[in-house]
Amino acid sequence: MSEISKLEKNLIIKKIDKETVNIQILDNNMLSLIVGEFNSNLKQLEKLTQTTLFFRGNSITVKGKSTNIGDVSEAIKFLINKYHLTNNIEKSDIILSVNKN
Repeated sequence: MSEISKLEKNLIIKKIDKETVNIQILDNNMLSLIVGEFNSNLKQLEKLTQTTLFFRGNSITVKGKSTNIGDVSEAIKFLINKYHLTNNIEKSDIILSVNKN
């Protein structure tokens, strides 16, 4: 199975408006690793991208400047691909996911 089809099976991104995007991650194991213990990974993503993230269920809503919410979307895609390769997401991957651009 190719990387793109794996990504498409596990991720839904909906742009709500210019400053809001909703990201749904359908694999609960992957979601828990991306979010981190006590939402620590999301908090770090917020700081690195200067956005505000809201997490509920399998949905992450991102608010911020258009370029910054795009950075979060790309970071989440990077983390999903990392999960598919290693079945793990480490703290350093959060920083790498934003800095890879």
